[in-house]
Amino acid sequence: MGIISGLLLLPITGPVHGFRFILERLHDEAEAALRDEGRAFAELIDLSMRHKAGQLPDAEFEAQEAELLERMAAIREYRDELLHASPGEDEEEDG
Repeated sequence: MGIISGLLLLPITGPVHGFRFILERLHDEAEAALRDEGRAFAELIDLSMRHKAGQLPDAEFEAQEAELLERMAAIREYRDELLHASPGEDEEEDG
């Protein structure tokens, strides 16, 4: 795309690129929140406190606790994969 056509299309392409940038940042934030072990642990503590206070029935507590523990295990597994991955593995997959 030439300079003139780029300038003429800027009112159309500018907002599209801005919107795409915002969506990418939101995706990155959501990804970070899902991979935050501290947040999952805090949710587990909150869940336990609500259960002990009688605000949460046993069945619901057990289901949510199992889900949080699974999420924490997945986070730890992902972190371990990142820590133990050799630098050459990424290059082999891309090539």
